Amino acid sequence: MPERPGARDGALRRRVDGLERAVAEARGHLDDVLLDDVAAVAERSAGRLRLSSAHTVVAIAGATGSGKSTTFNALAGAELSTAGAQRPTTSVATALVWSDEEPGDGEGEGDDVAALLDWLGVPAAGRFHRPSLATSTPRAALPEGLVLLDLPDHDSIRTAHHDEAERVVALADALIWVVDPQKYADAAIHQRFLRPLAGHRDVTMVVLNHLDTVPEENRPDLLRDLRKVLVADGMRDPRILGVSARHGTGIEELRAAIRRRVEDHRDAERRALADLAAATDRLRAAAGEAPGAVPDVWVADLERRVAQASGTRRRGPVDRSAVNAAVRALADEATRDLTDAWGAPVRAAATAHLDRTADRLDAELAALPAPVAPRPAGPWAGARLAGLAAAGLGLLLLAGSLTGLLGLPAGVGIGIGLLAVGLALAGGAHRVVTAASARAGLPTAGDDDESGRVIARVLRAQVLDPVRAELSSYGRFRAGLDTAAASRTGR
Repeated sequence: MPERPGARDGALRRRVDGLERAVAEARGHLDDVLLDDVAAVAERSAGRLRLSSAHTVVAIAGATGSGKSTTFNALAGAELSTAGAQRPTTSVATALVWSDEEPGDGEGEGDDVAALLDWLGVPAAGRFHRPSLATSTPRAALPEGLVLLDLPDHDSIRTAHHDEAERVVALADALIWVVDPQKYADAAIHQRFLRPLAGHRDVTMVVLNHLDTVPEENRPDLLRDLRKVLVADGMRDPRILGVSARHGTGIEELRAAIRRRVEDHRDAERRALADLAAATDRLRAAAGEAPGAVPDVWVADLERRVAQASGTRRRGPVDRSAVNAAVRALADEATRDLTDAWGAPVRAAATAHLDRTADRLDAELAALPAPVAPRPAGPWAGARLAGLAAAGLGLLLLAGSLTGLLGLPAGVGIGIGLLAVGLALAGGAHRVVTAASARAGLPTAGDDDESGRVIARVLRAQVLDPVRAELSSYGRFRAGLDTAAASRTGR
């Protein structure tokens, strides 16, 4: 007997855990009804992983009069489920277990399948096992380990009936949808089941029953039209089979398709993967996309724009409208691809303290030490540059003397002297220009460093840390989704 999925596929368990973490992180951000639905998906997947992997649950679903129960009975080779156009007493599922073992002493395969049927909610009266059947179906016609379910009609006028059908459809490993030539395009089955389960193609088959009521020459066109309808639902390359359950046409082909699925022992895993993928898609659509942290380039742009708005000599007062615009630009960038469900809290975190941000910038920039007053300009600057030029000339003569003493080529000596002159003039010119900038009221490098540290500190406390807190929560949400969505590459 194969290992239980819980022991065999720890990766699938981790994906379920990732979805559960995403749901927990999204509480307070996304709609609770959506989150409850997704949490139920995770719970169902986890529940199935704890149960037998030696059995595959294949549910037959359909509308009243589609021949669903007739198909079930034809596969079983026995009249196990009430068939007919009206079935007012069928409110629960009927199960056929194709296995030699029945419930026993609590340790064998029979008890594994009993636990599975309990989880599916199949009542004792609706459970049939192959050893107890007087069936015309050969032993090898259906695979060992098959649990075949006949569900209540999904379109029943009784709410309890279609609610039960929906409940078991959500639990089955694989699904066979039985439709008929008159109602195969009926909106009810497509809107409530086939369209929402379009991504479950790997565990879905559609059977067109009552083929005997259609002239043979019209059957290919009918099957092609059914395919078009399913593709329009979003189902990629749907699996379709035409049968006449009443006359046995196509039943052997259906048995063979079921046998291949069950012997593969992977439909429970495939169903879980499809459910997880659909659930993560719903959450992504509800939340949108954003980075899990504030990129450095955004921080640098915000600081640059606020620095430009920080007034003369970067000492304030700041241009409040410019500061507010810079903060809102950051918020817009962070929430550009988020829905309001998560984007609104991020924007609120960024802009909640705009007045306080400007007040703190004004106060802290004004408190910076005043720059040292420069010496008078004019003659001093000219004298300084003249002195530097004289010093450079002296260095040039000294280099010439050293060239003679050392026996170096004249060109080398002149080059050394010119380099020394250039360095002296450059250093002096920098100091002169810096002093001139200070006298003109322009910021110097030292001023920029001091004011830059103030601006970075205030923006971090008032804007960036609150935004980072919201995006950190979103990042944990995304990490959970990414773990759950790893199922796409694990098929």
